[in-house]
Amino acid sequence: MKRLLWLGLVVSVALFLGGCGDTFRPIITPNPPTFPNPAAAHSVVAISDNGTTLPGSAMVIDVSGDSDVSVANVGLTPVHAAQQSASEVLVVNHSVPDAAADSITRLNFSNTTINSTNTISLPANSAPSFVAIAPSDTLAYVTLPNYVPDPVNNPGVVVPSVGVVSTVSNSLVNTVQVGNNPVALGVTPDKSKLYVANQVDGTISAFNTNPTDRLPTPRPISGALKAAPIWLVARTDSQRVYALEQGSGVLASIDTTSTAGPDILTESTINVPNATIMTYDPNLNRLYIPGGQQLAIVDVSQTPPQYLAGGAPIPTCDLAPTSANCIPTASPSSRGVSDPCSLTSAQTLTVVAVAALPDGSRAYVGAYYVDANNNVCPQVTVIDATSNLAEAPSIAIPGFPDATIQTLPGGLSNPYYVPVCATTRFRIMMAAGGDSSRAYLSSCDGGNVNIIETANDTYIENLPAPISASPPIPPNTYNPPQNPVFLFAGP
Repeated sequence: MKRLLWLGLVVSVALFLGGCGDTFRPIITPNPPTFPNPAAAHSVVAISDNGTTLPGSAMVIDVSGDSDVSVANVGLTPVHAAQQSASEVLVVNHSVPDAAADSITRLNFSNTTINSTNTISLPANSAPSFVAIAPSDTLAYVTLPNYVPDPVNNPGVVVPSVGVVSTVSNSLVNTVQVGNNPVALGVTPDKSKLYVANQVDGTISAFNTNPTDRLPTPRPISGALKAAPIWLVARTDSQRVYALEQGSGVLASIDTTSTAGPDILTESTINVPNATIMTYDPNLNRLYIPGGQQLAIVDVSQTPPQYLAGGAPIPTCDLAPTSANCIPTASPSSRGVSDPCSLTSAQTLTVVAVAALPDGSRAYVGAYYVDANNNVCPQVTVIDATSNLAEAPSIAIPGFPDATIQTLPGGLSNPYYVPVCATTRFRIMMAAGGDSSRAYLSSCDGGNVNIIETANDTYIENLPAPISASPPIPPNTYNPPQNPVFLFAGP
């Protein structure tokens, strides 16, 4: 009997230990992921401009099918977008020159299909330019650089503001004053704090969010920038917000850990001149900063932030031919015979966009050069996220005429000129599919979204943006596509 009892005890202990091997019991609480989690994204959404008199569009690309599965109209001259929830996307429409039509288009999704839209009207001539999610999934923030609170009695008094938008009532429910020309927003992942980059003032406004009365309350900031802020990124633990300074490309850090403030702003030694955007990889806690002829990979898990990839930005190979780690130019001979860029010599690259795969394995860097025949020649370079080395060769993306040139040599008008491509903040953008199987490069000039298969790092095809209703541009005999101005992982 005692032997049986002893045997039973041994079996019980074995079963208990075996069960422990199958059950995850965390000993720490991990950082919350940035919402929405890109791993859940089954689509990529391209927002396209359609001129100043016709509504722009949202085109939804199915990651698994390499096809556009849904298209919907948005407002005039869309400029930015954000995923509000698992089934909602908000698109900001600047509506130039019809300032009375400034608005947000709310796209309502069913899986990867847009099944309806709502228009959220904004104050006339407020020039909305950026949208971000707020502390509640039914609230959003939108920049209003030209907001006039009392257009009847004080039509000339502009109060640059951030508006609070309700996606329940589809209306603007509050505004809060900020610095001059707010161009970017950053909301901490815990949704407790809001930061605003004021370009003309060279300042950052900070607020505590308030989902109850919907009015953010100011937070003090200690420290100042030497140049105007152009982009903001919040770290996943909500304890740091990073600001990119215009021109100099200096990276500043804001310590947001104090409950009452002040937040402490300090400039780092990181700088990427001419950078205008940063891509944050929440899996590896790093920033990718493309700018000019280089790409910086920055570890932001520590203070102060530190360069990765050898302690300096990665240059383009044409400017650093002896560098052991550089971004190579795709050879004209690697391009197809129908690619106009295959007929001319390669020029100096400009690095403009990055997409980090959600699985943390690689990053895809978009760059381009303009050849002697005024063709834009894009490419994508793969960065191994473990070694931080650029892989060769780069992936050639089919070229197209430069749409930012209005007058050609000799005084001739450029038939391919598209005004928005010369002014958009996002002439070329990149995004990644939620399953890490695809990387995407959108082009305003080319009027398309290009698809790269990441399993073998090959170019698959491009999907043209929705066709414009505007007249054909000579020498074409067909209506041109619209022009993508923003690209992001969607529902």
